[in-house]
Amino acid sequence: MIWARNHVTSLSDAVLSGRVLSADDDARFRDHLRACAPCREHYDRTASVLRLARGNAEALAPGEAQRLEVRAGRLARPIAGSATFPWRIAFASAAVAAALVLTVLAWPRSAVGRVLAAGPGLRLDGVLVGKDAVVFAGAQISTEKEDAAILLESARGRRGLLLRPGTRLTTPSSDEVRLEAGRVRVQVKQPSDPFAVRADELRVVQPGAGTFVVEQRSASTLVAVHQGAVVVVSARGQQVELSEGQETELSGGSLAPARPASANALVEDRGDGTVWDAILRFLRQLIDVIAKALAGD
Repeated sequence: MIWARNHVTSLSDAVLSGRVLSADDDARFRDHLRACAPCREHYDRTASVLRLARGNAEALAPGEAQRLEVRAGRLARPIAGSATFPWRIAFASAAVAAALVLTVLAWPRSAVGRVLAAGPGLRLDGVLVGKDAVVFAGAQISTEKEDAAILLESARGRRGLLLRPGTRLTTPSSDEVRLEAGRVRVQVKQPSDPFAVRADELRVVQPGAGTFVVEQRSASTLVAVHQGAVVVVSARGQQVELSEGQETELSGGSLAPARPASANALVEDRGDGTVWDAILRFLRQLIDVIAKALAGD
C-alpha cells in the first residue's frame, strides 16, 4: 500500500469496524490521518456515526444527522437532465439508506467509562462534553488547554486517567487505551486484570495496582512509574520492566534501559512544599477526584 499518496478511506472504515492492523501498518495509518485532511474528515465523520450507533446521540458530530438526511434525500432524486432515470432504483437506494440509518440506531452501545472532571476543551469524537459524559468503546478523546479526568470501568476493574493539555487518545476497551498525542497519567487502586497503553511503537502493561505516566514527545515516548510496576515492550521486541521511581524512553525505535525517573517525569505527583504546590493544586484536585472514583465514593 502506498501510504504517502493514496487516500485510506476504505481502510478507515475497516479499522472502525474492528480490523486490527500490524504495529507498522497502524503507525503508518495514524501518520497518514494526521497529514491528510480529507481522510481525517472521513474518519471523524464515520466515527461520529458509529457513536450514534452505540446510542450516544449527543456525541454525534455537529450537523452529521442533517447530512445523513440530505444524503438519503439525494439518493431519491433523478439524475439532472435524465428523463429516463429508473425511479425504482432511486427509491430502492433511499430505502437502503433508511435501513442503514435504522441499523445504526439499533446498534448496541458499549460503554467503557465516564468523564469525572473536564475543562472547557474536552471532546469525545470531536464533540465538546463535560462531567458525567459517557465514554464508549472506540471513542477518541482529546483535550485542549485544560486537563481532564476519565474513569474507565468494567467487571475487570477501574482505571483512572488524567489527560494533560493537548492529549489525544482512543479507548478500544476499558482494558486498553491508545495514546496518539500528549500525556496521560494512569492510576489503578485495586489489583485487577492487566491494563495497557499503546503509544507510538511501544506497549505498556500494568499488571496490578499503581500509577504511571506515558508521554508522546516530539522525537520520543516516555514511560515513568510513580507507584507499582509496569512492563514496556517495543515493536522490535525489546522489553524493560520498570518499578517505582523509574523511567524509560523509546527513541529511534530503541528502548532505553530502566533509569531513575526525573522530577519532570512524575510532575503530577510532586508535593515538595515549593512553588509547585500552588502550580499543581488543580492537578491534585483532579487526582483526588480519580482516587475517590476508584474507591467507589
